[in-house]
Amino acid sequence: MRILIFSLLFFLVSSCGEREDLLLLGEWQATSVQENGDSLRLDPTQVGFVFKPDNRYTFRSTLRYKEAGTWRYAEGLLMAKDTTRQGIAERVVAVEKLTPDSLEIRMLAEGKEQRLVLLKEK
Repeated sequence: MRILIFSLLFFLVSSCGEREDLLLLGEWQATSVQENGDSLRLDPTQVGFVFKPDNRYTFRSTLRYKEAGTWRYAEGLLMAKDTTRQGIAERVVAVEKLTPDSLEIRMLAEGKEQRLVLLKEK
């Protein structure tokens, strides 16, 4: 009986992680970009992600910045590795909120906390 309960618990925990992973898939458009609690003076429509089922991603930002690479998600952390440039370390950001249509991430950039709020496009 204990083995059955442990197996069911393990299955439930495992399936929850997979479902969260699947919520990331699709195209995301930024609606807000904040640094240390203040909105940055930029057009958030220039910022967005596409997460694909093969664990590839693309990212676009202001000043025509783009990157692409691989991603993975585990326990509230999103890890992304830009494979378009040599010597770039994997970035880790905290996923503060993840629902079927909204995503909020928190990260440190040059010692400043940044928050990005995105809505799912597709």
